[in-house]
Amino acid sequence: MRIYERKAIVLADKYGTANPFEICKIMGIIIEYTNLDNPLGDTVYLSKYPIILLSDKIQEKSKKYLICAHELGHVVLHNGIQNYYLINRTTKRKMESEADRFAIGLMEKFSIDEFGVSYEYLVNNN
Repeated sequence: MRIYERKAIVLADKYGTANPFEICKIMGIIIEYTNLDNPLGDTVYLSKYPIILLSDKIQEKSKKYLICAHELGHVVLHNGIQNYYLINRTTKRKMESEADRFAIGLMEKFSIDEFGVSYEYLVNNN
């Protein structure tokens, strides 16, 4: 297991849940649904407080959880980076990869804890 997946598990253990929506609630992170097309999620900051934006077009529950987990990864791993889109492409790709790996680690733990199966199995068989 890699570092970003481990960070997700440590966070889940700290808060007693791997549900990204519950973790956001506990951490005081606001989640808003809005008209987003691409990307389907984003994180903005009001002063220094993160707000996760999720597309109101996402239908699949598993996709909502994954995108929320990805954005939570940005908050945890890249907290305070407000000018994200001004960052060079290499750094941006690296940050996206880190958030993806964090999200996968969190969703794997959530899936096993809640349903007793891997996240991949859950998504592909529902």
